[in-house]
Amino acid sequence: MVITRQAKHPLPDWRLVGPWYRWPRPGLPADGRVSRPAIQKFAGDDFIKDFLAHPQRSLKYDDQIDVVNAYQLVEAGSFAAKVLCLLPLTAAGKPAPKYEADGTTPAKATVYRARLAPTSLRKLYQPAHDRHYLVTCQLHCDAPGFPRVARQQVCQAGFVVRRRRSILPPGLSAETVTEQAKAAQAMAAELHELLTLDAAASDPQASAGLRANAQRQQARHAAHEKQTDWSALLADKRDKLEAERKRLQRWYDEHGVTVDIDAWFPTQQDGRTSRVYGEWRHLDSAEKLVADVTGGEQWYPLFPVIPDPREAQHDAAGCSLYYGTIPTGGLQHDATGAARFDDLMTYEIRCFVRQHHSCPSRVGKTPDCHGPLVWSLPSDAFRVAAPFDVLGAANRPITIKMPDLRELAAQAATRPRGKLSPIRFVQPQHLSPKVKDNAADGGEMGGEAICSFSIPLITIIALFVLSLFLPIVVFIFNLWFLLVFRFCIPPQIKVAAGLDAALAVTPPKVDLDAEFSVRIEGLDTLVDPDDLHDALTIGGDSMKTRIKSDVGVDDDPAIDDLNNNSLGPIDQTLQDNAARLPASDGTLPPLPPVGTPLIYEEPVVPVWPPAGATR
Repeated sequence: MVITRQAKHPLPDWRLVGPWYRWPRPGLPADGRVSRPAIQKFAGDDFIKDFLAHPQRSLKYDDQIDVVNAYQLVEAGSFAAKVLCLLPLTAAGKPAPKYEADGTTPAKATVYRARLAPTSLRKLYQPAHDRHYLVTCQLHCDAPGFPRVARQQVCQAGFVVRRRRSILPPGLSAETVTEQAKAAQAMAAELHELLTLDAAASDPQASAGLRANAQRQQARHAAHEKQTDWSALLADKRDKLEAERKRLQRWYDEHGVTVDIDAWFPTQQDGRTSRVYGEWRHLDSAEKLVADVTGGEQWYPLFPVIPDPREAQHDAAGCSLYYGTIPTGGLQHDATGAARFDDLMTYEIRCFVRQHHSCPSRVGKTPDCHGPLVWSLPSDAFRVAAPFDVLGAANRPITIKMPDLRELAAQAATRPRGKLSPIRFVQPQHLSPKVKDNAADGGEMGGEAICSFSIPLITIIALFVLSLFLPIVVFIFNLWFLLVFRFCIPPQIKVAAGLDAALAVTPPKVDLDAEFSVRIEGLDTLVDPDDLHDALTIGGDSMKTRIKSDVGVDDDPAIDDLNNNSLGPIDQTLQDNAARLPASDGTLPPLPPVGTPLIYEEPVVPVWPPAGATR
């Protein structure tokens, strides 16, 4: 434990550690003395109430979702010279050159695709993603038995959020460091694809045939890796990835790759602390890392968890447990406009407590004395998710019902003009477009004007513009994979049953560019990749027809050069849309699940002291 040395006051023999239920062996002092403050995850707006009732009951972290994801480039396949993947890239990660009309490329370069490579760095989502985080810690006396410190002895409790920056020694380039990390990145990407296949094999919403196909792919992977079963293969991949990450950390240590710590100092304006402006300042010494927070660094309060004395089994019974809400956003920024928190920087948390001093207290002041500080070890490092993070945004689904035009017409007939237009725009210059033959035909700039609109009118026009430009963007830039992020319930489309069954097993469940078998009505059918490609791109029920119907365009999409592994996910999305059609009575079917299931940490009991004793 890092502690401060102050000449005027004796330092208390205290340790500020993580909560007992997050120690490797819960409640064992030997593990608690070296533990770090815990970052606990929650969902819902009333998470504080739930935490106070059951402190250890928080959401479990997912090794694939709650971590920062990098990506790894791999070759797109044997058709790389003439086939596009979802987003074709060069070896440098740049967009691959477009194909000529005859199907050739300017250079016969290998086409690469990007696949996710989860890292070990924790990612904290934002409140807009329906995820909230608390930092928790416990205060003990560093004496035999590791007894608690009474809350009454604490004058002040809080925590700070600091920024970490990796520093390379002279002579070591960033390219060298990146090259060293490639092996771990490739292992993480491979494990992620195997775990995706594992989820497909056990998906309760998938049909028995789809699960059987995924399970056969699992058996093939295990046999290729010379493993007895699938579980052994996953365990072996995890062990190798962990060993490679440890080797990489040793390499960092041996070559002098260090971490600098920055602290956030709000700007002082007219003797007052600004709530918006501030700056990161480098803490270049051990003394500054544990300096007195009264020096101007921004800190956040820690609150004690005070259990009901009648609940002897409460998680905080007999403990001096503290918690604080972790900020993951806000309006703070520096003088250049750079936000204090972003998704590119790495952060850590340090908690502190201040001991009551024997001198008379300062009434109404926080802290009420100048007693010595005790600091915790830094928490695990983390990053903050971007506001538009796809996985995070999916946790808070929003339903916007479009207005019924018939109802709007009836309402418009019963109200005075302007009564239903509460959105008012004051325009110093009025821009008036002109329309001729259903197209823009110039415009003019007028003087001042005030225009009022209704929210339903704005919503209708906004959705129309989105629907109008979506196919244009997809066609111009050949970004077909963006259709996967659009889910509609379209008019009914007739699709061949055999083709549906074959394409339902999409990557990474099976390689659609190689021969594979699919079970249709109890029979194993061998699917030829050329026949599958022709079925997708040729004929009245082809994917071209379905894209034109689903997106609402007249021209045939240029998908002939796409390979099966690229066409498969897009076709599956179109099938998902067609499968959820309104019933005969007009009732809409249930929508697919979105977001991440809420999985809580398993409850733990202390291994020491014995039952009935005080923690």
